[in-house]
Amino acid sequence: MDDLFHELHVPLTRRLQRIVGDPGDAEDLRQEAFARAWTSAPRDASRDHLRAWVHTTARNLAVDHLRRRRVRDWVPFAEETLGSTPDPDPDARIAAQEALGRLSPHERLLLLLRFEGGLSLAEIGTLLDISEEAARKRVARARSALAAAHKEVTPRERPLILVLAAHVEDPLPYERWIEAAGGQARVLDRDRFERQIASADGLVLSGSMVDIHPALYGQENVAAQGDIDLGTDRRDLAALRTALVQDVPIIGICRGHQLLNIAYGGTLNQDVGGHSARAQHPVDTSVGSVARRVLGRGSEVCSEHHQSVRRVGRGLRVTSMSSDGVVESLEMPQRSFAIGVQWHPEDQQGGPAAERLADAFVNAAAA
Repeated sequence: MDDLFHELHVPLTRRLQRIVGDPGDAEDLRQEAFARAWTSAPRDASRDHLRAWVHTTARNLAVDHLRRRRVRDWVPFAEETLGSTPDPDPDARIAAQEALGRLSPHERLLLLLRFEGGLSLAEIGTLLDISEEAARKRVARARSALAAAHKEVTPRERPLILVLAAHVEDPLPYERWIEAAGGQARVLDRDRFERQIASADGLVLSGSMVDIHPALYGQENVAAQGDIDLGTDRRDLAALRTALVQDVPIIGICRGHQLLNIAYGGTLNQDVGGHSARAQHPVDTSVGSVARRVLGRGSEVCSEHHQSVRRVGRGLRVTSMSSDGVVESLEMPQRSFAIGVQWHPEDQQGGPAAERLADAFVNAAAA
């Protein structure tokens, strides 16, 4: 085996460098391939068989490395928390670094492994000799600690609200709606949502003319409109769940309302008909709800949709309905502020009810 290692040392490193492009990564992958050969390669195999075994193992390691790097581009974690602005100001960068510095060494290690190193939760579990679920919980606690530290070092005059714009939806109406209520709106980068949500005060899930892929709630596609994309929907659902775990104030609008229901195991009516044109219609609200506080006993709202909530997700409360039985708002009582509305408060014709909803949301984010 030692002779084989000496034989393959240089050519294997060169091959790996051609695949991954970086000499340092190639060295690391070569060492990993040799380590696996030493512990796992068949001892009674011929020299040609062992040579092929090492090359195959090295190639597979390189492919896994490229796949992980493609999913998560390497960027220093302190900069990733700054959001999608291409040139964040120096004070923001310093604050992000200071927030990291306030964490325990173990918390920093978890965050750097997860986000800067790009390791999956399963890989972190293997590295720390714990289960994947235990790794998930530890990373979630570290994220929460970072969010708290970031808020301590960066007191804001206006709460930072992230807008998750679905598909080709224009985020500008949602940004204007939030900023008119005193919030600071920023578009969320869905490819780096975990890092950005860690320093955010609120999350808006936008509407969309493209439906949620029915596979996300366990159904076949029978009436979905637009260029549905299951991968995008899964990332959006993951972003929503991250915000829910951290108890970040959330409002889901139209598609976002439906996604909130799906996050708790609910399903949708794929086509209800009669709601495709944006129009005003009345809704009735439930006592003790955010919807009642915003709309009163009942109000006119502006809707445009052809799908609606069917089975309500576990733990969610229906807090407003339209006269034809459509669920117009859902709330999660166990969260500080988590509401979905089937109507469009960001619409310029939304009126006083839309303004009051923005005010309630921004106030919750500021708190």
